[in-house]
Amino acid sequence: MLALLLSATSLAAANPACPNGPLKIGYYKIGAAYRDGKGYDVDMVRELSRRLGCPIASETELPRLRALKMLSSGQIDVSPSTLASPDRLQYSWIYQYNHTKNMVLLNPAIQARTLAALREDPALRWGAIRGYHHGPSQDKLLEELNARRKVVIATDEDDLYKMLSSGVVTAIFAQPFSYGRWLRELPNASQIVVLDLYPETDMVASGLALSKARFSRAAAEKWHQELLKMYQDGSLYDILRRYLNESAAKQMMQKPLE
Repeated sequence: MLALLLSATSLAAANPACPNGPLKIGYYKIGAAYRDGKGYDVDMVRELSRRLGCPIASETELPRLRALKMLSSGQIDVSPSTLASPDRLQYSWIYQYNHTKNMVLLNPAIQARTLAALREDPALRWGAIRGYHHGPSQDKLLEELNARRKVVIATDEDDLYKMLSSGVVTAIFAQPFSYGRWLRELPNASQIVVLDLYPETDMVASGLALSKARFSRAAAEKWHQELLKMYQDGSLYDILRRYLNESAAKQMMQKPLE
């Protein structure tokens, strides 16, 4: 149950951290961050809302692209697990709260083990979720492969992993906090190859996105500062540990937040 009640609406309207009243939160399915109403994104957003005194009006699971469009238009206020990109920064304030690495997962049909060989592998069909950003280098590769009709679009991460397992696609980008559960549940998980084909690339930052249609810079900065406090007092790490093992949580917290 939500810890913050809608009866606090009048208070929220006067609250500089949520000047437009109770919040509409948009989540999307992504590993330990969010699934079936639970995950570290949910706990983090609720804790931030509690600390800032901002009641939550609704929490909705949305397809990734729809969540971004609703964030842009102000139909939702907040959406976590958002990678900053020039287009997204036009309509949202994005504040990082963890870092992770995009790995490449390969179906057994792929024999290549280097990026150069992978590009030329005749069995290559790359799966991607509509609306996802992976980082400049990875997105550039997907643009190149899409021009060659080598990209297949999945609706969400469940669809993506099913397609990889069945061979509909033979390669995907995925992050450890997302594919860990799937690999544990897959009977033939040992056949899936996990590679770091971008060792020189920095870890990508997951961010908390606040709609510019709903938050001024000053209001959004209150969320940013509270997020930094949660990092500094260890509560952000503690939330990750509810859903991840110690090693994974420490890895996601090893880079300082900005």
